[in-house]
Amino acid sequence: MTTPTLPDHGQYSRYIRHACRCEPCRAAGRSYRLRLGYDHTNGIRRRIDATQTRVHIERLTARGWTQAQIAAAAGINQATISVLMRSGSQVRRSTAAAILEVRLDQAAPIPRGFVDATGSRRRLQALMALGHTLPDIARYVGVGESSLQQTVDGRWSRIKSITATKVARVYRQLSIARPPESRFAEQARNDAMANGWYGPMAWDDIDDPACVPDPNEPVAPMSVHPSDVAELAAQGLDDAAIGRRLGVSPRTVLRARTAHGIPTGVAA
Repeated sequence: MTTPTLPDHGQYSRYIRHACRCEPCRAAGRSYRLRLGYDHTNGIRRRIDATQTRVHIERLTARGWTQAQIAAAAGINQATISVLMRSGSQVRRSTAAAILEVRLDQAAPIPRGFVDATGSRRRLQALMALGHTLPDIARYVGVGESSLQQTVDGRWSRIKSITATKVARVYRQLSIARPPESRFAEQARNDAMANGWYGPMAWDDIDDPACVPDPNEPVAPMSVHPSDVAELAAQGLDDAAIGRRLGVSPRTVLRARTAHGIPTGVAA
């Protein structure tokens, strides 16, 4: 087991959390108390409303940033952002300032080292639920298929941050792209269904390990167009007959009908 790294001497966290009483740490403790007293005297609150900070994070996310990238740019822990977005009504003034200093027009950084694999695993599974095959995804990401397979299967709890960034980039591209229809695409969707994986629309925050997917958000298959299914079903064809007409399996037709509320047909 790796021994946690202690904060440097002279930091308040070492003074208060690790009870270090060397002179630099005592000085850090005195300095903190002086600043706290000054803030109280002048009516400066240490914690403020988190609305503005949350909105800024949402704007960065809309531009393609991951929570890991926002945390790296702001110089804070990714868990701080996850908790803030999940349940934080207030935020430390210093944390809010650090996040708000991240400009919307700057390039998202690539965090160093390793990051939590949850977001990458969910993204890969969601792409496969849409019909994208792992070999195709691996080619776009630029890594080996076996490496991504380990992530998809949940064998790794952390992955290289540069890989997570690449997966997020490819996910933004492929999650809105129709995969080439083939038996391999159909197999990817069937595997995803068998494993209980969710598509993109099921996640409010795909990077948050505590986020629970919405089971009421079905994955609309991208191998068939819902209007084609609706038209053939209106003619009285059942799922098997519709599948033969469209060149897909009856299960694909069933998923399309479920996703779009199309009534079942009755074969003549």
